Amino acid sequence: MKIKISTERMSSIATDCLIVTYCEDQDNVKGYTKTVDDALGHRISQLIAEKEITGKFGEITLLHNWGKIPAKRTIVVGLGKENKLTVEKVRDAIGIGARHAQKKGIKNIAFGVSNYYVEKKFWNPVDIVQGVVEGVELGTYTFTGYKKKGTEAPAIQDFILVVSEELERDAIQGGLDRADAAAHATNFTRDLVNEPGNKMTPAILAEKAKEVAHRRNLEVKVLHKQDLEELGMGALLGVGQASTNEPKMIVMKYYGAADSREVLGYVGKGVTFDTGGIQVKPDEHMGEMKTDMAGAAAVIGAMDAIGALQPHVNVIAVIPTCENMIAGNNLKPADVITSFAGKTIEIVHTDAEGRLILADGVAYAKHLGATKLIDVATLTGSVISALGHVATGVMTNNEEWLEEVKAAARLAGEKVWQLPLYEEYQEYIESEIADIKNDAGRPAGSIQGALFIGEFAGDTPWAHLDIAGTATTDKDKGHNPTGATGVAVRTLLQLALRFGGK
Repeated sequence: MKIKISTERMSSIATDCLIVTYCEDQDNVKGYTKTVDDALGHRISQLIAEKEITGKFGEITLLHNWGKIPAKRTIVVGLGKENKLTVEKVRDAIGIGARHAQKKGIKNIAFGVSNYYVEKKFWNPVDIVQGVVEGVELGTYTFTGYKKKGTEAPAIQDFILVVSEELERDAIQGGLDRADAAAHATNFTRDLVNEPGNKMTPAILAEKAKEVAHRRNLEVKVLHKQDLEELGMGALLGVGQASTNEPKMIVMKYYGAADSREVLGYVGKGVTFDTGGIQVKPDEHMGEMKTDMAGAAAVIGAMDAIGALQPHVNVIAVIPTCENMIAGNNLKPADVITSFAGKTIEIVHTDAEGRLILADGVAYAKHLGATKLIDVATLTGSVISALGHVATGVMTNNEEWLEEVKAAARLAGEKVWQLPLYEEYQEYIESEIADIKNDAGRPAGSIQGALFIGEFAGDTPWAHLDIAGTATTDKDKGHNPTGATGVAVRTLLQLALRFGGK
């Protein structure tokens, strides 16, 4: 998609479709919507008066302009109540509008960012420009997969961003640069997660990480089975031992702050397919387990965006990846394995495998010098029971570090909600025959998983993102089309940018 900046009057733009907005509690149309409304002989105002346009969030009204202005059509997108308007809602609304245009076969669109909302809402112009551009690029994402070419809807080719003369050009360019990096990385992540399991094995995921590293001039190293054996990564090897596709440990490094001793450690769960192991999952919806590497994909995507923007920060990404399959050499309930950190682990359930590979991943990130840790994983169904598909569960051993993560998530427009790790929960991971066990049944399932991983973080500030409920969506919603969402990419990017500014 080509993006062009214009300061022309909105009503003078020659394009297939203009996108304008309206809030449901506004007395009249404002800003660029008023400019277009005036040029169309107040057609938008008339439809508002007749209650055909209400401004309800996500409402779409498509108008044909019949030669009154150079643009062929106008889409009016509802923003909901103005006093509840956020950059996140603008991103979602523009994503909805752009996706509707794309489904109609429209190839060229335009949207205006006036100074009105910057002044009215006290929004940073960088943030609003970034939000709008991300809305278009994320909202119109499609995964064509393996259908015959020509069956998919044509993609939007050109996007004209109309801006006020008052907006600083540096702010506009800053928003564009961030949006381009974030959206490209998120859509790349969505591609990885949407791939079928036979097209996204540990080896293929490693090759994708190498592609990113070479594109962004990052350091990259892939540890193979022999390397893992020499290092004693018994947890990762144990989960992956029943698959013919051998496990890998992917390491990516970005050093942008030679003067800093701080190193952010990003760890992503990369189970490229999860059968549940010998305690096999029910067959219903098992195909969705191809997405059990969404945490790994998010970390790789974040490194792509970090490499593009080059913030003043140091980041190490560690991605343990394997398949959890079924064979004669499976892990079994009551087995005991030894992790890279030296802790022994009692296997209670073979479908509690994500925390096992993250144990080795988190410990290895510390070994490589990470001073702050965050892991991202589709870890538990329990987090869906607690938070549904709206928010990511977050847990921590360090509240100060968690505040940084929360702030990054807010800037990214990704909802997170903290779950507690009270000392009383510790009994769930205590084992009678090993240092720790990997499961204790249904109670506090998401918390159990986090506590287990936290044992390998030790005293290093650490946060855990359980994205099981937010990694995919089963319907178009806001800036997310059906399928993989690429959640956490933009949070990890914002975290690096925030740290780079300190």
